[in-house]
Amino acid sequence: MRLLGPNLLRNFRSLSDCRMKAMCDLDAQRLKHLKALYPEVQAHMDFKKLLKDKEINAIAIATSIKHHHAMARASLQAGKHTFIEKPMASSSDECEELIAIAEKNKLALMVGHTFLYSAP
Repeated sequence: MRLLGPNLLRNFRSLSDCRMKAMCDLDAQRLKHLKALYPEVQAHMDFKKLLKDKEINAIAIATSIKHHHAMARASLQAGKHTFIEKPMASSSDECEELIAIAEKNKLALMVGHTFLYSAP
């Protein structure tokens, strides 16, 4: 399960007002490679550590769609602003649930979209 794709990691790190604290992946070899590229970013294989970290205020999720809903729900319920790579979830009911949780907790819920956030 990939939680922060390398392109998202690179793009977030390029923002002057964004500090990447941690990245998470279940593939130890991939995580080792990313840690070599970004030694200042903590590497984890346990998503729950990110949820419990009080210094993390936003989480980006880039994994298979079957994990989007559960991970985004956990992120929002942990009080984290949440970015989900497209598609947002497997069904409109799951999407509506995530939107309701975000609204209730006054959190930003964002969904990636190719070209929407890219320069022309």
